[in-house]
Amino acid sequence: LKDLEEGGLLEEHKVAVNVINPKSVTMQELYGSFDPVSHEWSDGVLANTYRDQANSTTSDRKWLLFDGPVDAVWIENMNTV
Repeated sequence: LKDLEEGGLLEEHKVAVNVINPKSVTMQELYGSFDPVSHEWSDGVLANTYRDQANSTTSDRKWLLFDGPVDAVWIENMNTV
C-alpha cells in the first residue's frame, strides 16, 4: 500500500502498524482494570492504542497486530471485548 500511495495509484494510503504481544503483559495491563477502592477505571494497552489510532489525523491506515502465542483464555477474553 505504501508503494501505491507513493505512486499515486488507486488512492491508497500506507499502513501504520502497532504490534502487541498479548502474552507479554497481564490481562489487567492489556484490557484495563477497575480499582474497587477508588472506583476508578485504568485503561490498558489496547484502549490506549485504539484511542491513539482513532485520534490520529494522518490518512494512513491503522492496523493493530497481535503477535504472540494464542491461548484459550486470551482469545475468549478478546471475543467478549
